[in-house]
Amino acid sequence: MYTDSELTETIANLQNPYPAELAATLKSRLTWPAQDSRLLPHVRGLLTDTAPCIFGSPVQIGEIRWLAAQVIFAEFKAQRRKESVSLEEVIKPLKATELMDLANKAGIACDSNRAALLAAFAELQRLGQLPTTKLELGS
Repeated sequence: MYTDSELTETIANLQNPYPAELAATLKSRLTWPAQDSRLLPHVRGLLTDTAPCIFGSPVQIGEIRWLAAQVIFAEFKAQRRKESVSLEEVIKPLKATELMDLANKAGIACDSNRAALLAAFAELQRLGQLPTTKLELGS
């Protein structure tokens, strides 16, 4: 469980307006769940955040809400809670090569640098040309 100051700092990080910084916070919580229920409402608030971000190894490009759902489920597991997380019509994270292929087919310039990948993702997202799925985590 977090101290009050750790909780305050993590909540502030979860309110960061920059998707890359927000994704970094979520990735750290995915790797090291806080095991603190007080954090969950703040992560749940991100389940509607469709901002593009980069995560994973190999690199994947997806939405903040995908990572937020993963963090919530990791917290549930760490706290031994038998709860699930579900998102409808979430964009399926894409490998860089998959995204470049989709961008090329749509006539959008894209190479493998992070800025170009994020820009292409955002444009394809705006055009509704990215594959979506139902994300279900848990029982």
